[in-house]
Amino acid sequence: MNYRSYFKAEWLSLLRRKQDTLNALLFFVMVITLFPLGVDPSADFLAPAAGGIIWCATALSVLMAVEGMYKEDYNDGSLEQWLVSGLSVTLLVFLKVLAQWLIVVVPLMIVLPILAQMLFLPMSVLGVVMLSILLGTPALFFIGSIGAALTVSLRRGAVLMLLLILPLYIPVIVFATGAIRAAQLEMAYSGQLAILAAISLVALALSPVMAAISIRASVN
Repeated sequence: MNYRSYFKAEWLSLLRRKQDTLNALLFFVMVITLFPLGVDPSADFLAPAAGGIIWCATALSVLMAVEGMYKEDYNDGSLEQWLVSGLSVTLLVFLKVLAQWLIVVVPLMIVLPILAQMLFLPMSVLGVVMLSILLGTPALFFIGSIGAALTVSLRRGAVLMLLLILPLYIPVIVFATGAIRAAQLEMAYSGQLAILAAISLVALALSPVMAAISIRASVN
């Protein structure tokens, strides 16, 4: 096994397990669809709150996607194979998270323009929303991978994982919604987007290493 064949196998495995991706996407659509019905369907309320609604739905969808990221690999012994394969576990974690990010975020970005219209989000701001998701969601996935690795050997680790990683999601959501709100007010938003990119880069640098350490501890 090499890195290229592993990524291809992981990608095909995710395509076969479409239910996980569909669940995350369906949850994203349901939150955005039901929010106006349950709170206030007026444009005066939804337009300013659209960024927060979209990002809360995104964060919850990512949580659904990453919660069982390593469970199947742990149950079928694939994680043990990682440790004896001679390949870098850190790089394998990175490739797995990359595949998960692509399989979840690409469909989400496709449906987002339609859902944004339901929230009366101006088309001039939609580009900022999509850019914030592209810059911010890698951080959510990499942070989530740490929680998933820490709780992979626990039978009921979902609640513990939520308690561990949800506080770390808050800065991403704050800066992402801040950039969207600034764009709505026709103010500068490049600073918030730069911070989002910086958070994702830090998560990219640290989380594969931390997740690899957690996987070794869980398997051993």
